[in-house]
Amino acid sequence: MRLRRLSHGARASGGDASATRRGAAERARSGARRARALRLRAPAAGELSVARPLRVYVAHLEPGRRELAADAAHYVGDVHRLRAGAAFVAFDPEAALEADARVIAVERRRVVCELETPRPATRLGRLNTELLQAVGKGEKLEEVVRAATALGARSITMVAAERSVARPDESRRTRLRGIAIEAARQSGRGDLPALAGPEPLERALTAYAERRMLKLCLDPRAEMPLVTRIADHPVEASAALLVGPEGGLSPAEIELAVASGFERVALGPLTLRTELAAVIALGCFAARLAGDPA
Repeated sequence: MRLRRLSHGARASGGDASATRRGAAERARSGARRARALRLRAPAAGELSVARPLRVYVAHLEPGRRELAADAAHYVGDVHRLRAGAAFVAFDPEAALEADARVIAVERRRVVCELETPRPATRLGRLNTELLQAVGKGEKLEEVVRAATALGARSITMVAAERSVARPDESRRTRLRGIAIEAARQSGRGDLPALAGPEPLERALTAYAERRMLKLCLDPRAEMPLVTRIADHPVEASAALLVGPEGGLSPAEIELAVASGFERVALGPLTLRTELAAVIALGCFAARLAGDPA
């Protein structure tokens, strides 16, 4: 009996050792995978590897000492935990200005900084496209404003179409402005698209009737693909883009758009959400700017 117990213990000890070796081997393989991933993420020769300086929204930039507004103070002191001496870039996209800044003091919910002389923002929205977006339900309009700002749209006009189910009030317009500012901060854009509306679609189209520019209306039944139509369009020339709500524009609204000089174009055979259609269409314009060094 004693010999059997010893034999069983020896087998158990051998099993533990085997498990230990397997665990060590697995850890080694995992470490190798992480190392390969880090090598894949390493910047290529000549690529900038220094993190972009923190950008903080500060309205009405002026040189001198300044206490940040509550939201900016929370962003600087609580989210990023900057302390005295830390540098950041203050930007005011509504004035297209930015300034170097340095934290002077962080006290509870207060952040005091020193602003240098403001300078014109260098990274402005270059997409000379004006978006006419039919109002949708839920958070769709917020998603459109966020993406259109990051993509560089020149303006966003909210329009009320037959199938629109919501009308933005003043509080929502204020929220949309805040979303545009945040999108500008995140994307590095130094200005904002003009936000207008909501206004009836017919009135918005009338304002474009006499304007000489490329005017496009998304219609899934159109034969002309958007990418084909804009292939020869000058990269920074003006363009207007009309996107309907859920369910699309009605036949009468499309006829009205065509009468105002808009051309029907399609993104493909699939049915897209209104916010996704706007992003894809603006992305087609933005992609053409990617290789332009201006």
